[in-house]
Amino acid sequence: DHGSRRSAQDLGRLLQFETLIADLSSRFIDLPPDEVDREVEDGLRRVCEPLGIDLSVLWQWSAAAPGVIVPTHAYCTEEGLRPTEPMRQEQYPWSIEQVLAGRLITASSIEDLPAEAAVDRETCRRFGIRSALCIPLSVGGEPPVGALGFNTLRAQRDWPDSLVKRLQLVAQVFTNALVRRRHELSLQESEARLREAADLAGLGFYEVDFGARAVFVDDRFAEVCG
Repeated sequence: DHGSRRSAQDLGRLLQFETLIADLSSRFIDLPPDEVDREVEDGLRRVCEPLGIDLSVLWQWSAAAPGVIVPTHAYCTEEGLRPTEPMRQEQYPWSIEQVLAGRLITASSIEDLPAEAAVDRETCRRFGIRSALCIPLSVGGEPPVGALGFNTLRAQRDWPDSLVKRLQLVAQVFTNALVRRRHELSLQESEARLREAADLAGLGFYEVDFGARAVFVDDRFAEVCG
């Protein structure tokens, strides 16, 4: 009957989604930092298109301006919908409070948002948002580094637990990749500053690998030690 066919279709979509999540995870393994942004945006597209999600935005707290959350990656059915400005606290005060507390936000209709989210509801209406899901992004119990939002604009939609859990896995894949990229870039910047300081001071470096019973030295150290 119709119900059985619908259940079979839903099961098929979930199985396809499991395959997609596994593929996304594998793509970010050992991915160079300069390729992470491209893969995240492509991943958003691959997730949103089959689900009929019109707009998805990955927001991150700005390192340069604490308290400001900026759109860094997005998928949208119309390019004009892509956000370019930071999210202002006064636009989504309740939502930002929930994200900072690590709480998930689900709304099949923006009318389902609680009374204390009145400002957020009005902002959603202004941007044409009909349904919303917002997932805080964090790693290892640390405070959220941002949020991943999924929105529909043309029609309302439900967010069943089975789908939300899988979208949370997608969000975790993206978060791990972005945090690792941020760490690698920070390490590269630190190493560059250290090399510049060493050159100015005329220092050399060495590294001892006790397991391999080996010592590695740079050219300056070799020159100093003869």
